[in-house]
Amino acid sequence: MGPYGITVNALAPGFFPSKMTQGVLREVGAETLARRAPLQRLGDEQDLKGAVALFASDAGKHISGQILAVDGGVTAV
Repeated sequence: MGPYGITVNALAPGFFPSKMTQGVLREVGAETLARRAPLQRLGDEQDLKGAVALFASDAGKHISGQILAVDGGVTAV
């Protein structure tokens, strides 16, 4: 899509509290899950908003074909 000026990127969110993850949060606990991430916390909506803003703004106009992990560093360890 590049010749048409269209960038194609994706977000790969890590563990975020949601309706889908509420069972895991109940069973394992937010603190236990957060300790497993290098940033020592779970993601929140602000974390995803920032990544979306990057891809959608002029700041990301030369980024294409990328998958951005928004997971607190989990995939890096």
